[in-house]
Formats: sequence, structure tokens, C-alpha cells
Amino acid sequence: MIKYRYEEEKIVALYFSNLLSNTRAKDILTLGAVSSAEEATILSRFFWEMVKKSAEDNITLPCKGSSQYWTEKLYNSIGGYLESSGYEKEWNTEVDNA
Repeated sequence: MIKYRYEEEKIVALYFSNLLSNTRAKDILTLGAVSSAEEATILSRFFWEMVKKSAEDNITLPCKGSSQYWTEKLYNSIGGYLESSGYEKEWNTEVDNA
């Protein structure tokens, strides 16, 4: 399971999955786990799409704090989860592509 240090992290991630209309990422985030390399790639790509979208000026998050603050927290939570779950290759590939 993805372990978030703050409950707002999941709220922010789900907010961006809706904003980006990424239903696959939303399903993974709601479940809190990936079950394949394909899902790990989807979640990794979603993270970087979220970072890109979060840089826009018109983003109003559903909680206190900046987009940069929450994406940094999510980098640790999502990246750490994928690496500890055996999907380090998928995560690192998308980090390199970002």
C-alpha cells in the first residue's frame, strides 16, 4: 500500500487525477497499490503529468499548502512505494523521461 506521511497527499493526488481526467491513475490511487509493471508505469507517468500541471498559475488545491510542497511530498511517497514494491525500474525510467 502507498504510505502517505500526510492524508492531504492522497487528496491532492486524487484532485490531480480528476483534473487530468486520468481514470487509471485514480483507480490505482484509490486502491493504494499497483499490481503490475504497467500500473507502475501509469502511476509514474501520472506523477510527472501532475508536476507539470501543478506549475500552472490557476491551480487551487483542496487543502492548504502549495502545489510544489505537495508534489515534493508525493515524490517521496509514490517513488518510495514503487521502489520498495519492486518497480524501481519503471519509476526511474519516468524520472529520466521527465
